[in-house]
Amino acid sequence: MRVAGVILAAGAGSRFGGAKLLARVDGAPILARVVETARAAGLDPLIVVVGPDLEEQGPALGIESGELIGNPEPERGLSSSVRIGLAAATAAEPAVEAAVVLLGDQPLVRAASIARLLEALEGAPEPIVATVARYADGGSPNPVALRRAGFDLATEADGDRGLGPVLEAHRDMAVTVELPGLNPDVDTAADLAAVAELAWAERVRANREQVERFREAPDGPDFYASVSAIFRDDPDRTGDPVLDALRSNVQPDDIWLDIGAGAGRYALPLARVVREVIALDPSPAMLGALGEGMAEHGIANVRRVEGRWPEALDALGPPPVADVSLIAHVSYDVEAIGSFVDAMERATRRTCLGVLMERSPASLADSFWPLVHGERRIALPGLPAFVDLLAARGREPVVEILETRRRTWTDRDEVLRHLRRQTWVEPGSPKDDRLGTLLDDALVSNDDGSVGLANAAPLTVGIVTWQPG
Repeated sequence: MRVAGVILAAGAGSRFGGAKLLARVDGAPILARVVETARAAGLDPLIVVVGPDLEEQGPALGIESGELIGNPEPERGLSSSVRIGLAAATAAEPAVEAAVVLLGDQPLVRAASIARLLEALEGAPEPIVATVARYADGGSPNPVALRRAGFDLATEADGDRGLGPVLEAHRDMAVTVELPGLNPDVDTAADLAAVAELAWAERVRANREQVERFREAPDGPDFYASVSAIFRDDPDRTGDPVLDALRSNVQPDDIWLDIGAGAGRYALPLARVVREVIALDPSPAMLGALGEGMAEHGIANVRRVEGRWPEALDALGPPPVADVSLIAHVSYDVEAIGSFVDAMERATRRTCLGVLMERSPASLADSFWPLVHGERRIALPGLPAFVDLLAARGREPVVEILETRRRTWTDRDEVLRHLRRQTWVEPGSPKDDRLGTLLDDALVSNDDGSVGLANAAPLTVGIVTWQPG
């Protein structure tokens, strides 16, 4: 079937306080995420019905010329947008056989859900003209897929409930399709915060589940045991823009909490200029390397604590336990990001800091996934999603982009170990042989004797500063 996508986006968002569909979730405006999903589902043409406040926002929302239609009377409710959108779908050339009606304030809608609705619609006998979503974890019954023969149902719609009451009145013409999860609306600021956390968790979970489908090599009891040495650095180094930015937040009598301190890349140099650093990490190997660095450089004011965040907060004493709390490249794969940030804020008296990349460090292996595993890598959330999450939670994050650089390694073996860890292939397996061949094609030598990957984009690093709520 040729299926149009009709996105209803003309509401005023009064309960949100206005400009709801421009609020950001997971690195993009709410409406832009719905538009992106509709495209991914293959809906064509795309018809986005908007109110006067969004008529000039098309390019910023990923809406192309001709896809945006204004609703001159959005105050008449959702039903008016349904009629406008389906009228445009009726007039489309070449003709469409069906349409999927989506709400512009449901940024977690999935392309797979749209596909399930259309599959059920194609297989349904007459007089069925509509399939309606029903989510296992609750939520409104959207999207709705309609055969062309059902477009006229829009004339019966009234007020702000759209097609819902109409399909209730014509139950013999609609089929409910059971779908997993939920698809929440964003109506209030609290909804936005909840949806931002859900979007983050979905990406982390999907990334992890993808690993489990392809995993050949186990993680072992300590994921970093074999590579902890590469995370060590000179605590007296200069010319490190991240370290310079962290030092600018220091007061001499401070206690700093470094969550996911690793081998002390930041904990050790910070200990030179503050009263104490609490270095928390779940890896015994990392903490061992940190201890070696302390001994080597005569640093005694770092308290090493083995544990996972946020569970380890109780072991540190009654909160707040630090003047400043820091996370550096440890939040990308945290599924329960809300409780993680909650605990970080409870632990902190003055300032929270986050050092993140726009894409997670693991993304350097992404280009190898399709050729090794036959599937595109599901990306973890990064800096943009984290900033959006904080803003959705009512914070006012300040972001400073510090550097953009290419990752380098000492030699081919070090790169190969990194790629094996991020593709989970077993050394010596056929996939490992393929990975080695691909690496040889991508490996480049640098003037300083290090090596890099020609097919890996530079990584942009930023620092986020916010006050605990």
